Amino acid sequence: MNPKLLSLSFLLFTVFRLWGQDPIIHSIYLIGDTGSDTIPSDALQLLAFEIFDDSSSSVVFLGDNCYPQGLNPHMSQKQLSIAQRKLVAQFELFSGYLGNVAIIPGNHDWSSGKTSGKRAVEAQAELTNAWFRMHSKVRNREQGVFSTPAGFPGPKLLQLDSNINLIALDSQWWLQRGLFKPVGRKPGMDLRQMRARALQQLDSMLAATSSKGELTLVAAHHPLYSNGRHVHVNEPFRFLINYTPLQLFGLLGLNRYFSQDLTQPRYKRYRKSVESVLTKYPNAIYAAGHEHAMEYFKKDSLHSIVSGSGSKLSELDRYRYPAHFMDDLQHGFFRITFHASGSVILHAFGVKDRGEYWKMVLFTLSGAR
Repeated sequence: MNPKLLSLSFLLFTVFRLWGQDPIIHSIYLIGDTGSDTIPSDALQLLAFEIFDDSSSSVVFLGDNCYPQGLNPHMSQKQLSIAQRKLVAQFELFSGYLGNVAIIPGNHDWSSGKTSGKRAVEAQAELTNAWFRMHSKVRNREQGVFSTPAGFPGPKLLQLDSNINLIALDSQWWLQRGLFKPVGRKPGMDLRQMRARALQQLDSMLAATSSKGELTLVAAHHPLYSNGRHVHVNEPFRFLINYTPLQLFGLLGLNRYFSQDLTQPRYKRYRKSVESVLTKYPNAIYAAGHEHAMEYFKKDSLHSIVSGSGSKLSELDRYRYPAHFMDDLQHGFFRITFHASGSVILHAFGVKDRGEYWKMVLFTLSGAR
């Protein structure tokens, strides 16, 4: 690091602190699991209120945007119409928003892991991108608000601010397996090659942005760590399904619920693979939904955020991983603010508290503006 640049960064940090002012350069709002009803949840409405006049910001939907089966083409016309309304009702909150919106799919958007999953996520991508192009003012509407190529793993890079980026992953692609469950793949590439390619691209994107001194948030639906209902340890039935010849059920696609557990072999491979890339880059941030609660973990220099209480709540009752923050008592979302001093701060917002009720400095960047 250039000594002059380091000194300037320290001087800016000191001045802002002494004056009691530290302007926010950009904010990222993180909310997941929002699609339970045709009426937007209280958490979404609170988020829409917070961003009303905040154009220097971005909103990231962390998957499960439409319960219970996304836009499953095998549903009745009435069910499909209700599912579409669930999505549009959320989108309408952001029609006048001038920041970025990024929407990432979850397992329920893939028809809850059924055979029609790829078609359902493709339909959601088409509806999402078309609606925002026609009815919104969001900054990235022409690029496509649905932030992963439909049915493919990603990664996809979106520049949110001059020095702040988002990398979107479709983590359900890694878990969507079965004899009759198609997933997106490049011509001439098998699934193992696709996984390796996705990880290589993620590594290259992080290396490129890191070398320029930029900060990049990696977002997906499935968390790396959690203390919620998707952590099942030493349960006999799950052991039989995952580690014995009963895995045959997996080939037939009958274990789609078990594949959502953090300890399931396929999910474990995803977690370890992504974590092995992220740990190469100091102060990496990974955000996810999936668990219907709010959690924040820090392992070495990797910051892991779970923000899945957008419309549902589930009890956190398995304290497997030491957490800096956990809340399963109210719907809410996280906000990450990037400040002129270089401070990166995580804020928790809750419906019952009617706004922000917790915050923590994650780290301080050098070379801040």
